[in-house]
Amino acid sequence: MKAKGIKLNLNRETLVDRIVEILEDRILTGELEPKTKLSETWVADEFDVSRSPAREALQRLEDMNFVRKTHIGREVADFTLDEFREIYELKNVVEGFGAMQGALNASDRDVNKIQTVLDKMNDVTNDRDSRKLRCLNLQFHDLLVNCSDNQKVIETYAMLAKQVRWAASRSLSLPHRPVQSTKEHQAIFEAFKQRDGNKVRTLMEKHTNGSMERIISRLNSN
Repeated sequence: MKAKGIKLNLNRETLVDRIVEILEDRILTGELEPKTKLSETWVADEFDVSRSPAREALQRLEDMNFVRKTHIGREVADFTLDEFREIYELKNVVEGFGAMQGALNASDRDVNKIQTVLDKMNDVTNDRDSRKLRCLNLQFHDLLVNCSDNQKVIETYAMLAKQVRWAASRSLSLPHRPVQSTKEHQAIFEAFKQRDGNKVRTLMEKHTNGSMERIISRLNSN
């Protein structure tokens, strides 16, 4: 890894937040691959900061389960399939609960916003634009949980979702999957509009558990 020497002129708290954000993005996009070594010295040099904020940023990423300590230092996490399943299962439970609460707490404005996203998903599915579809798919799921008005649920869901989304495109790339996925989203949204929280939770968990099994099956076959 060649340091880019990024200069960040921010106060300490914001500085650490920004370093975490940049490194997290590099991990999620694959620029920093699993098992890539990450040292305090490299982070300090990369962002032109002292080792103290570098150390704090790496600790936060470790707490978020993006970075792990080994006997020779820290590295980008590489999940086993069992670990991936455990994280995905927990994400699905939190997401199902959040969507259920969202159905009970959403405003009319929230519902209209979700409807707009769903309409765009239908258009993009017909156009077969997988990149836009993936972005809209993530937005749809986020919006339902964000309507829960429970900050702890929202934060927990967001952290877990980040850890599994690198593989989401594998599911959507399966033959006929985009069309079926959009139909499932529509059914979830119909229950959401009717404020039927229990039905939303049941449909959401069925949808996300199905996605999990497809992704794990694809990973197993690689």
